[in-house]
Amino acid sequence: MKKAFLIVILILVLIAVGGYLFLRKGVPDYNAVIRAPGLTAPVEVTRNSYAVPTITAQNMEDLFFAWGYVNAQDRQFQMAFTRRVGQGRISAFAGEEALTKDIFLRGVGFEERAKAYADQLDARFRTLYQRYVDGINHYQETNGRHLYMILLGMQAERWEISDSVLVGMMLNWSLAYNMKHELLYQRIIDKVGPVQARRLLNYVPPDTPTIIDGEAAGAVDHQALAALVQSFGPLLGSRSASNSWALAPDRTAHGGALFCSDMQVHQSKMPNDFYLIRVKAGDFDVTGAQVVGLPFIASGYNRHCAWGLTNQGADMVDLFREQIDWDNKTYRFQGEDHPLAEKHFAFEVKGRKEPVKRTVYFVGDKPVLTEVFQGLGFDVSLDWAGFDAIDFEGFFLMNAARDYNGFMAGAERLRISPQNLTYADDQGNIAFRVIGSLPLRTPGSGNFIADGRQTHRNWKGNVPDDQYPMLKNPDRGFIISANNKNVHDYPHPLNGTYAPGYRYDNIARMIREGEALDVAHMQRMQTDTRSVLAHKVVGLIQRHVTIAPDRPQMRQAFDLLAAWDGDNRIDSPAAAIYNTFYVRFAYQTLVDELGHDLAAEYIAERYISMERFLHMVATEDPFFDDLRTADQVEGVSDIAIRAFAETCALLEAHFGNADPRSWVWGEVHHIRFDHVLGRSALLRPLVNVGPFPFEGDGETNNRARFSEVAPPFTADLASAPRIIVRFDPAPKGYMMLITGQNEHFMSDHYTDMTDAWRRHEYFAMEDAPVVYRMTFDNSAR
Repeated sequence: MKKAFLIVILILVLIAVGGYLFLRKGVPDYNAVIRAPGLTAPVEVTRNSYAVPTITAQNMEDLFFAWGYVNAQDRQFQMAFTRRVGQGRISAFAGEEALTKDIFLRGVGFEERAKAYADQLDARFRTLYQRYVDGINHYQETNGRHLYMILLGMQAERWEISDSVLVGMMLNWSLAYNMKHELLYQRIIDKVGPVQARRLLNYVPPDTPTIIDGEAAGAVDHQALAALVQSFGPLLGSRSASNSWALAPDRTAHGGALFCSDMQVHQSKMPNDFYLIRVKAGDFDVTGAQVVGLPFIASGYNRHCAWGLTNQGADMVDLFREQIDWDNKTYRFQGEDHPLAEKHFAFEVKGRKEPVKRTVYFVGDKPVLTEVFQGLGFDVSLDWAGFDAIDFEGFFLMNAARDYNGFMAGAERLRISPQNLTYADDQGNIAFRVIGSLPLRTPGSGNFIADGRQTHRNWKGNVPDDQYPMLKNPDRGFIISANNKNVHDYPHPLNGTYAPGYRYDNIARMIREGEALDVAHMQRMQTDTRSVLAHKVVGLIQRHVTIAPDRPQMRQAFDLLAAWDGDNRIDSPAAAIYNTFYVRFAYQTLVDELGHDLAAEYIAERYISMERFLHMVATEDPFFDDLRTADQVEGVSDIAIRAFAETCALLEAHFGNADPRSWVWGEVHHIRFDHVLGRSALLRPLVNVGPFPFEGDGETNNRARFSEVAPPFTADLASAPRIIVRFDPAPKGYMMLITGQNEHFMSDHYTDMTDAWRRHEYFAMEDAPVVYRMTFDNSAR
């Protein structure tokens, strides 16, 4: 009996140990000695306490091999997953419900274009790309599949140069604005007609601050399109934003330039798209944030230059309503019928034995995506500036640049979704330039789905390079970019989607209020949670909301706002009242015309709705009349009072407490970190992190944008890599990432930076002690 009991215990222990070892598959050994016969010299990889690597090699080819290995070591699954998305192979592991996404991805042709681009690479860059993918493949060959790949049944396929390019293609696409807005406006047209719809178009106030000036109609299935928007997420348009700024030497305490980059990409993802790294080989020494799969630093610094990107917002994706004769496979253009081109695809679908076959048709180069956008009720094609040209090679030149001219020569080569580039260097220069593809657009095009019978394209090539917005060493001593408009009276129509100027104004205020600015002040700026917009909205409340004597709760909430300093701290009741009021005020104004889903979606797209709504308030727009009350005509004050009362009721219900002083912002506003495997109820507790109480809002420097129109609110856009660079004259970088470096939930570096990021901590890359040391041995096995 005793022997049998011991045997059972031993079996249970073996099962537990086996299960533990299985679950740890993919957790890397950062102190290993790696045998890599293809290297020409040893390579060392040291890591700090957050496992941020510094790769030191004797030559560029060996450096890029180690770079690929290290990326796969920390993010093998993320890289494999991103590649399969770009290839249009989601349904192979997600099932038939993802087939529409795959049709969209194959139709747009990301993988096909990535292969064509890879075939045309300059020989020097091709060599570096090849060594990078060699490193990825060596990791896969010697370590096998990550645990997550095993759980999803994903094979570890060899990496090709075109796969790295494909990752760049997907990043490039994810930064494009406006297609989702065209779908939204089409639904609004169906609801209220074209005249009313135009009154809801994006509005840029004439006094909005700009970077350079430096001053402060078919049978629409609404349910199907709303579901499409929810399902496709970033595939339909960008939800990214950023802050960056540069200070000239006469603005800083130490007499050298200061540079700050704060790319705001979160989407509740675990891990984040970005990865922090330093790579060194001879004179090449660059540090910052990369996207794993792409062997270059997108935002960071080398020995001489620092740079960061914010989304510029120019419209580079258009939809077209087509007239197609499906019996004859032709489309009508300018009175004549033309043959459709076609491509045939086979999709592996989880749960099906045989591939699902589909044909995608094309109007010229434009894919016909009726099956994807079937809720529109008509045939639709898609145009993208990426069909003209894609070029990432300029990043290699930027990473290696030694001065302003060399850096800008690289920046000028880029053909990607337009970005605002902010720059500083060891010579004290600060600068701004738009990079990427600015389509030379037909005036008035882009907001609404175009008539494909009359127009084949809405642009002709790019704006000439010498006419791109740019600025160097302004007298004011600083440059700020916060997704706001570049310049007043630009001669070319861009149909841009610009952020309101409130973040810009707050950054400018914090620069102007200091005399000798230092790194500590930059850190406070990046993590600041005060809102310029809040003062404007509170002023509207004080102007339009009157409190009846029998509403003491509303009076108390009103008084909290009147005494508030506009700081969206976690413990602030006024922040909860203000944020809830804004969305309810806008919602109550528009819900009678648009309905719940459409009103909520429009309000969530704040880059097109916020300034338009505030302009409607200022002009007493007729939209404030509630169509559901035929016996009276409401104005701004009527809706504001209704929204304020509703705000108090919603917060009381959420908190279960009638005292407004208890409605603290962090209890109604959260941030969470969800892994793609978290869709499984079994794995969710292991891989998802949070939610946590969170500060800030959509217009604070410390970004925390949310999409809901009623509490609770979830921050789906937040600062991802925070980077500050001090030139004295050599650079020193201070950084932190929103998620950990490693993607495995059992790694010590899964959430360690998340915790530090929430505490507003930074580490200095040059000062961080070495905690791990890995070497690549070039001797043969």
